[in-house]
Amino acid sequence: MNTSLSKDELKLYLGKQLSNYFPDNTRFEGNDVDSALTLALDRLENCFKEITFPAYSDGEQTFFSHLHADQYATFLYFFMNSLWKFSENKPICDKVLYLNRMLHGFFVSYKGRMPDHFFLGHPVGTIIGNAVYSDYLVIFQNVTVNTDTDAEGNPAPVLGKGLFLGTGAKIIGNKTVGDRVSVGVDAVVYNREIPDDSVVLKAENGEVLVKKRKKEKCMAQNYFRSVI
Repeated sequence: MNTSLSKDELKLYLGKQLSNYFPDNTRFEGNDVDSALTLALDRLENCFKEITFPAYSDGEQTFFSHLHADQYATFLYFFMNSLWKFSENKPICDKVLYLNRMLHGFFVSYKGRMPDHFFLGHPVGTIIGNAVYSDYLVIFQNVTVNTDTDAEGNPAPVLGKGLFLGTGAKIIGNKTVGDRVSVGVDAVVYNREIPDDSVVLKAENGEVLVKKRKKEKCMAQNYFRSVI
């Protein structure tokens, strides 16, 4: 992967951000930090190679810039989630979570299980709860997905593959959303099961409509190289 900073430079850069925003005695160092950084970059490359936009990949080479806000927000998630898996280093994970909120207005927990392949489209004001996510997820600004459980106490809602969440889209409750579903601008899915290959739209009168997709490809397919 072609990166704007080397791994060592990126570690120094992130460490300086954390110490400037959170000037306490927690040191940004250790084997767990180094291992998490390595894994985060591997996960980032695996994610970006599937994204169709030329700033991410040209089909052969992937690209990561620490000055590309959406890319950096994705990196911060992969880093803190990897660090949590390695050592549950809560002080640093908390800081990275808050850094993502301050820099990008984006909330996702380091305990949350985002899929291997997802795309963030300037996700300012977006809150991503600890739901069950599937591959090829697209998230834009002011999106909300709540944290809930099903009747058996399992994490919910379960969200299918190829989910597109447009500006202002909301998924609230614990009902399953199927594969290749697109939730349009300001549409709210409230405790409602959505079948595969559906489009959820907000009508002019405020009514939320669920329609069968007519186009051959779902919206998320525009953002990823693999067939969804």
